[in-house]
Amino acid sequence: MFRQEEVHFGGWQEKTVESMRRRRYEQWVSHLPPLGAGRLEQLEPAAFSQRIEQCWQDIERKPMRSQQISHLWKRVLDNIELQADCLSHEEHELVERALLLGGCTRLEDIQELEAARALSLRLWASIGLVSGKPYMELEAPVLQPVAKAFAREAHEPIRKRLNHFSAGLSGMLYRFGALDDRQPQQMILRDVLGGQQCDETHIQLARRYLWASFDCMDYRDGVMLIHPALAEPRHLIAVRQRRVSAWQMNQDGVQMMDILPEEIPLQRDLECAIAGALRAGQHAHDVVRTIRLLCKQGAPLHALEELLQQSLVVYVSPFMRGALKNMYYRLPKWIECTEHAVLQ
Repeated sequence: MFRQEEVHFGGWQEKTVESMRRRRYEQWVSHLPPLGAGRLEQLEPAAFSQRIEQCWQDIERKPMRSQQISHLWKRVLDNIELQADCLSHEEHELVERALLLGGCTRLEDIQELEAARALSLRLWASIGLVSGKPYMELEAPVLQPVAKAFAREAHEPIRKRLNHFSAGLSGMLYRFGALDDRQPQQMILRDVLGGQQCDETHIQLARRYLWASFDCMDYRDGVMLIHPALAEPRHLIAVRQRRVSAWQMNQDGVQMMDILPEEIPLQRDLECAIAGALRAGQHAHDVVRTIRLLCKQGAPLHALEELLQQSLVVYVSPFMRGALKNMYYRLPKWIECTEHAVLQ
Protein backbone atom coordinates (compact mmCIF):
# COMPACT_ATOMS: atom_id res chain seq x y z
CA MET A 1 0.00 0.00 0.00
CA PHE A 2 0.98 3.63 -0.31
CA ARG A 3 3.38 4.76 2.38
CA GLN A 4 2.87 7.80 4.53
CA GLU A 5 5.79 10.17 4.97
CA GLU A 6 7.76 9.13 8.05
CA VAL A 7 10.42 10.83 10.16
CA HIS A 8 12.94 8.48 11.81
CA PHE A 9 13.88 9.98 15.17
CA GLY A 10 15.82 7.08 16.68
CA GLY A 11 18.66 6.63 14.21
CA TRP A 12 19.25 3.54 12.14
CA GLN A 13 17.63 1.19 14.65
CA GLU A 14 14.32 2.88 13.78
CA LYS A 15 14.82 2.11 10.08
CA THR A 16 14.65 -1.67 10.39
CA VAL A 17 11.74 -3.50 8.74
CA GLU A 18 10.43 -4.55 12.14
CA SER A 19 10.47 -1.00 13.55
CA MET A 20 8.78 0.49 10.47
CA ARG A 21 6.08 -2.17 10.45
CA ARG A 22 5.43 -1.75 14.17
CA ARG A 23 4.94 2.00 13.78
CA ARG A 24 2.65 1.57 10.78
CA TYR A 25 0.56 -1.00 12.66
CA GLU A 26 0.21 1.29 15.68
CA GLN A 27 -0.67 4.24 13.47
CA TRP A 28 -3.40 2.32 11.65
CA VAL A 29 -4.93 0.88 14.83
CA SER A 30 -5.00 4.28 16.56
CA HIS A 31 -7.34 5.65 13.87
CA LEU A 32 -9.77 2.73 13.59
CA PRO A 33 -13.43 3.05 14.70
CA PRO A 34 -15.35 0.27 16.46
CA LEU A 35 -16.11 -2.69 14.19
CA GLY A 36 -19.37 -2.10 12.34
CA ALA A 37 -19.07 1.67 12.20
CA GLY A 38 -17.29 1.38 8.84
CA ARG A 39 -20.00 -0.60 7.07
CA LEU A 40 -21.24 1.26 4.02
CA GLU A 41 -24.83 1.39 5.26
CA GLN A 42 -23.68 2.82 8.61
CA LEU A 43 -21.57 5.68 7.27
CA GLU A 44 -22.62 9.28 7.65
CA PRO A 45 -23.37 11.06 4.33
CA ALA A 46 -20.00 12.86 4.20
CA ALA A 47 -18.05 9.70 5.04
CA PHE A 48 -20.14 7.70 2.56
CA SER A 49 -19.36 10.16 -0.25
CA GLN A 50 -15.68 10.16 0.64
CA ARG A 51 -15.59 6.35 0.60
CA ILE A 52 -17.06 6.29 -2.91
CA GLU A 53 -14.70 9.02 -4.06
CA GLN A 54 -11.61 7.11 -2.85
CA CYS A 55 -12.68 3.56 -3.74
CA TRP A 56 -11.18 1.30 -6.42
CA GLN A 57 -14.52 1.02 -8.24
CA ASP A 58 -16.02 3.20 -10.95
CA ILE A 59 -19.21 4.38 -9.19
CA GLU A 60 -21.51 6.91 -10.81
CA ARG A 61 -23.10 9.48 -8.51
CA LYS A 62 -26.84 9.09 -7.81
CA PRO A 63 -29.13 11.71 -6.23
CA MET A 64 -30.62 9.52 -3.47
CA ARG A 65 -28.80 7.41 -0.86
CA SER A 66 -30.86 4.28 -1.65
CA GLN A 67 -30.17 4.65 -5.37
CA GLN A 68 -26.49 5.14 -4.68
CA ILE A 69 -26.21 2.01 -2.54
CA SER A 70 -28.16 -0.06 -5.07
CA HIS A 71 -25.94 1.14 -7.92
CA LEU A 72 -22.82 0.63 -5.83
CA TRP A 73 -23.53 -3.02 -5.11
CA LYS A 74 -24.45 -3.64 -8.74
CA ARG A 75 -21.08 -2.28 -9.84
CA VAL A 76 -19.20 -4.31 -7.20
CA LEU A 77 -20.98 -7.58 -7.99
CA ASP A 78 -20.81 -7.12 -11.77
CA ASN A 79 -17.01 -7.37 -11.74
CA ILE A 80 -16.43 -9.42 -8.61
CA GLU A 81 -14.95 -12.38 -10.51
CA LEU A 82 -12.30 -10.18 -12.17
CA GLN A 83 -11.55 -8.51 -8.84
CA ALA A 84 -11.30 -11.89 -7.09
CA ASP A 85 -8.80 -13.11 -9.67
CA CYS A 86 -6.57 -10.04 -9.17
CA LEU A 87 -6.40 -9.76 -5.39
CA SER A 88 -2.98 -9.55 -3.81
CA HIS A 89 -1.72 -12.70 -2.08
CA GLU A 90 -2.44 -11.15 1.36
CA GLU A 91 -5.93 -10.02 0.33
CA HIS A 92 -6.75 -13.47 -1.05
CA GLU A 93 -5.66 -15.26 2.12
CA LEU A 94 -7.55 -12.78 4.28
CA VAL A 95 -10.79 -13.24 2.33
CA GLU A 96 -10.44 -17.03 2.45
CA ARG A 97 -9.98 -16.92 6.24
CA ALA A 98 -12.89 -14.54 6.71
CA LEU A 99 -15.16 -16.80 4.64
CA LEU A 100 -14.22 -19.80 6.80
CA LEU A 101 -14.97 -17.78 9.96
CA GLY A 102 -18.36 -16.51 8.84
CA GLY A 103 -17.24 -13.20 7.30
CA CYS A 104 -15.13 -11.66 10.07
CA THR A 105 -11.51 -12.20 11.09
CA ARG A 106 -8.89 -10.61 13.34
CA LEU A 107 -5.97 -8.77 11.72
CA GLU A 108 -2.69 -9.92 13.21
CA ASP A 109 -0.06 -7.60 11.71
CA ILE A 110 0.52 -4.64 9.41
CA GLN A 111 0.49 -6.80 6.26
CA GLU A 112 -3.01 -8.01 7.11
CA LEU A 113 -4.13 -4.52 8.10
CA GLU A 114 -2.99 -3.10 4.78
CA ALA A 115 -4.56 -6.00 2.88
CA ALA A 116 -7.83 -5.25 4.68
CA ARG A 117 -7.43 -1.59 3.73
CA ALA A 118 -7.11 -2.62 0.07
CA LEU A 119 -10.26 -4.75 0.40
CA SER A 120 -12.10 -1.77 1.89
CA LEU A 121 -11.04 0.30 -1.15
CA ARG A 122 -12.57 -2.42 -3.33
CA LEU A 123 -15.75 -1.92 -1.20
CA TRP A 124 -15.60 -5.56 -0.10
CA ALA A 125 -14.96 -5.03 3.60
CA SER A 126 -14.83 -2.70 6.57
CA ILE A 127 -12.25 -2.54 9.36
CA GLY A 128 -12.75 -1.77 13.03
CA LEU A 129 -11.80 -2.55 16.61
CA VAL A 130 -13.16 -5.17 18.98
CA SER A 131 -11.75 -4.79 22.52
CA GLY A 132 -8.89 -2.74 21.10
CA LYS A 133 -7.95 -5.37 18.48
CA PRO A 134 -8.36 -4.78 14.71
CA TYR A 135 -10.84 -6.93 12.79
CA MET A 136 -12.01 -7.07 9.20
CA GLU A 137 -15.63 -7.77 8.29
CA LEU A 138 -16.66 -8.65 4.75
CA GLU A 139 -19.70 -6.72 3.53
CA ALA A 140 -22.75 -9.01 3.52
CA PRO A 141 -23.58 -8.65 -0.22
CA VAL A 142 -20.16 -9.97 -1.30
CA LEU A 143 -19.98 -13.07 0.91
CA GLN A 144 -21.67 -15.59 -1.38
CA PRO A 145 -20.49 -14.07 -4.71
CA VAL A 146 -16.84 -14.03 -3.70
CA ALA A 147 -17.01 -17.62 -2.47
CA LYS A 148 -18.38 -18.61 -5.88
CA ALA A 149 -15.70 -16.55 -7.63
CA PHE A 150 -12.96 -18.38 -5.72
CA ALA A 151 -14.48 -21.76 -6.62
CA ARG A 152 -14.40 -21.14 -10.39
CA GLU A 153 -12.17 -23.42 -12.45
CA ALA A 154 -10.61 -20.40 -14.20
CA HIS A 155 -9.59 -18.80 -10.89
CA GLU A 156 -6.71 -21.08 -9.89
CA PRO A 157 -4.56 -20.74 -13.06
CA ILE A 158 -4.66 -16.93 -12.81
CA ARG A 159 -3.69 -17.08 -9.14
CA LYS A 160 -0.72 -19.32 -9.94
CA ARG A 161 0.50 -16.93 -12.63
CA LEU A 162 0.09 -13.94 -10.29
CA ASN A 163 1.95 -15.65 -7.45
CA HIS A 164 4.82 -16.52 -9.80
CA PHE A 165 4.92 -12.95 -11.10
CA SER A 166 4.82 -11.50 -7.58
CA ALA A 167 7.73 -13.67 -6.43
CA GLY A 168 9.81 -12.53 -9.37
CA LEU A 169 8.96 -8.86 -8.89
CA SER A 170 9.91 -9.15 -5.20
CA GLY A 171 13.29 -10.39 -6.37
CA MET A 172 13.69 -7.44 -8.73
CA LEU A 173 12.83 -5.06 -5.89
CA TYR A 174 15.49 -6.67 -3.75
CA ARG A 175 18.02 -6.17 -6.52
CA PHE A 176 17.19 -2.51 -7.24
CA GLY A 177 15.39 -1.24 -4.11
CA ALA A 178 12.59 0.42 -6.09
CA LEU A 179 10.91 0.18 -9.52
CA ASP A 180 8.48 2.32 -11.47
CA ASP A 181 5.13 0.49 -11.60
CA ARG A 182 4.43 0.92 -15.34
CA GLN A 183 6.54 -1.92 -16.70
CA PRO A 184 5.25 -4.42 -14.09
CA GLN A 185 1.71 -3.39 -15.11
CA GLN A 186 2.45 -4.28 -18.72
CA MET A 187 3.95 -7.61 -17.67
CA ILE A 188 0.79 -8.48 -15.72
CA LEU A 189 -1.38 -7.57 -18.69
CA ARG A 190 0.76 -9.60 -21.07
CA ASP A 191 1.82 -12.62 -19.00
CA VAL A 192 -1.02 -13.02 -16.47
CA LEU A 193 -4.20 -11.55 -17.92
CA GLY A 194 -3.65 -12.54 -21.53
CA GLY A 195 -2.62 -9.40 -23.38
CA GLN A 196 -5.49 -7.05 -22.51
CA GLN A 197 -3.28 -3.97 -22.82
CA CYS A 198 -6.01 -1.79 -24.31
CA ASP A 199 -8.77 -2.74 -21.87
CA GLU A 200 -9.15 -0.05 -19.20
CA THR A 201 -10.70 -2.48 -16.71
CA HIS A 202 -7.71 -4.83 -16.91
CA ILE A 203 -5.29 -1.91 -16.72
CA GLN A 204 -6.93 -0.79 -13.49
CA LEU A 205 -6.86 -4.34 -12.12
CA ALA A 206 -3.14 -4.68 -12.85
CA ARG A 207 -2.36 -1.30 -11.30
CA ARG A 208 -4.31 -2.01 -8.12
CA TYR A 209 -2.87 -5.48 -7.78
CA LEU A 210 0.57 -3.86 -7.59
CA TRP A 211 -0.57 -1.18 -5.17
CA ALA A 212 -2.14 -3.81 -2.88
CA SER A 213 0.82 -6.20 -3.11
CA PHE A 214 3.82 -3.92 -2.59
CA ASP A 215 4.92 -0.85 -0.67
CA CYS A 216 4.62 2.12 -3.01
CA MET A 217 4.68 5.91 -3.13
CA ASP A 218 3.93 8.74 -5.53
CA TYR A 219 6.83 10.48 -7.22
CA ARG A 220 7.16 13.07 -9.97
CA ASP A 221 6.78 10.64 -12.89
CA GLY A 222 4.16 8.28 -11.43
CA VAL A 223 4.14 5.55 -8.78
CA MET A 224 7.20 3.79 -7.42
CA LEU A 225 7.17 0.26 -5.99
CA ILE A 226 9.52 0.03 -3.00
CA HIS A 227 11.30 -2.78 -1.19
CA PRO A 228 9.78 -3.03 2.33
CA ALA A 229 13.19 -2.55 3.99
CA LEU A 230 13.86 0.78 2.25
CA ALA A 231 13.23 3.41 4.92
CA GLU A 232 13.89 6.58 2.90
CA PRO A 233 12.92 5.88 -0.73
CA ARG A 234 13.03 9.49 -1.95
CA HIS A 235 16.82 9.47 -1.71
CA LEU A 236 17.02 6.36 -3.89
CA ILE A 237 14.50 7.75 -6.38
CA ALA A 238 16.58 10.91 -6.79
CA VAL A 239 19.69 8.84 -7.45
CA ARG A 240 18.02 6.36 -9.80
CA GLN A 241 16.45 9.09 -11.97
CA ARG A 242 19.98 9.87 -13.15
CA ARG A 243 20.48 6.20 -14.12
CA VAL A 244 17.29 5.26 -15.94
CA SER A 245 18.60 1.94 -17.25
CA ALA A 246 18.76 0.56 -13.70
CA TRP A 247 14.97 0.71 -13.50
CA GLN A 248 14.40 -1.70 -16.37
CA MET A 249 13.05 -5.12 -15.44
CA ASN A 250 14.22 -8.23 -17.25
CA GLN A 251 11.30 -8.98 -19.53
CA ASP A 252 12.68 -12.42 -20.48
CA GLY A 253 12.00 -13.77 -17.01
CA VAL A 254 11.93 -13.02 -13.33
CA GLN A 255 13.47 -14.88 -10.40
CA MET A 256 12.52 -14.94 -6.74
CA MET A 257 15.27 -13.82 -4.37
CA ASP A 258 15.68 -12.24 -0.95
CA ILE A 259 19.47 -12.34 -1.12
CA LEU A 260 21.86 -12.08 -4.08
CA PRO A 261 24.24 -15.01 -4.76
CA GLU A 262 27.27 -12.83 -4.02
CA GLU A 263 25.74 -11.83 -0.66
CA ILE A 264 25.31 -15.40 0.62
CA PRO A 265 28.92 -15.93 1.80
CA LEU A 266 28.93 -12.46 3.43
CA GLN A 267 25.74 -13.34 5.35
CA ARG A 268 27.07 -16.78 6.31
CA ASP A 269 30.46 -15.49 7.53
CA LEU A 270 28.91 -12.89 9.84
CA GLU A 271 26.39 -15.45 11.15
CA CYS A 272 29.25 -17.82 12.02
CA ALA A 273 31.20 -14.98 13.67
CA ILE A 274 28.39 -14.10 16.09
CA ALA A 275 27.01 -17.60 16.72
CA GLY A 276 26.94 -18.39 20.45
CA ALA A 277 27.31 -14.75 21.51
CA LEU A 278 23.73 -13.54 21.01
CA ARG A 279 21.25 -12.38 23.62
CA ALA A 280 18.35 -14.68 24.51
CA GLY A 281 15.71 -14.69 21.81
CA GLN A 282 18.07 -13.43 19.11
CA HIS A 283 18.90 -15.57 16.07
CA ALA A 284 22.03 -15.11 13.99
CA HIS A 285 20.23 -15.26 10.65
CA ASP A 286 17.72 -12.55 11.64
CA VAL A 287 20.35 -10.27 13.20
CA VAL A 288 22.60 -10.46 10.14
CA ARG A 289 19.68 -10.02 7.74
CA THR A 290 18.70 -6.81 9.56
CA ILE A 291 22.28 -5.53 9.31
CA ARG A 292 22.46 -6.52 5.64
CA LEU A 293 19.26 -4.64 4.76
CA LEU A 294 20.43 -1.52 6.60
CA CYS A 295 23.80 -1.75 4.85
CA LYS A 296 22.04 -1.89 1.46
CA GLN A 297 20.35 1.44 2.16
CA GLY A 298 23.49 3.31 3.16
CA ALA A 299 23.91 2.81 6.91
CA PRO A 300 27.48 3.75 7.98
CA LEU A 301 29.79 1.13 9.44
CA HIS A 302 29.77 2.55 12.97
CA ALA A 303 25.93 2.40 13.05
CA LEU A 304 25.98 -1.22 11.92
CA GLU A 305 28.49 -2.09 14.64
CA GLU A 306 26.31 -0.38 17.26
CA LEU A 307 23.30 -2.42 16.12
CA LEU A 308 25.35 -5.60 16.19
CA GLN A 309 26.55 -4.80 19.74
CA GLN A 310 22.95 -4.48 20.94
CA SER A 311 22.33 -8.10 19.91
CA LEU A 312 25.38 -9.54 21.70
CA VAL A 313 26.16 -10.54 25.29
CA VAL A 314 29.85 -9.79 24.70
CA TYR A 315 31.76 -6.93 23.12
CA VAL A 316 32.19 -7.05 19.35
CA SER A 317 35.37 -9.06 18.77
CA PRO A 318 38.00 -8.38 16.08
CA PHE A 319 36.75 -11.50 14.25
CA MET A 320 33.16 -10.21 14.29
CA ARG A 321 34.30 -6.74 13.26
CA GLY A 322 36.26 -8.21 10.34
CA ALA A 323 33.20 -10.13 9.07
CA LEU A 324 31.07 -7.00 9.47
CA LYS A 325 33.57 -4.85 7.54
CA ASN A 326 33.74 -7.48 4.80
CA MET A 327 29.96 -7.30 4.41
CA TYR A 328 29.98 -3.50 4.55
CA TYR A 329 32.56 -3.01 1.79
CA ARG A 330 31.53 -5.85 -0.52
CA LEU A 331 27.72 -5.80 -0.33
CA PRO A 332 25.91 -4.40 -3.42
CA LYS A 333 23.94 -1.38 -2.15
CA TRP A 334 20.79 0.49 -3.12
CA ILE A 335 22.22 3.71 -1.68
CA GLU A 336 25.96 4.20 -1.25
CA CYS A 337 27.04 5.37 2.21
CA THR A 338 28.93 8.68 2.11
CA GLU A 339 31.89 7.35 4.13
CA HIS A 340 32.12 4.31 1.85
CA ALA A 341 32.11 6.53 -1.24
CA VAL A 342 34.95 8.63 0.20
CA LEU A 343 37.06 5.51 0.83
CA GLN A 344 36.41 4.35 -2.73
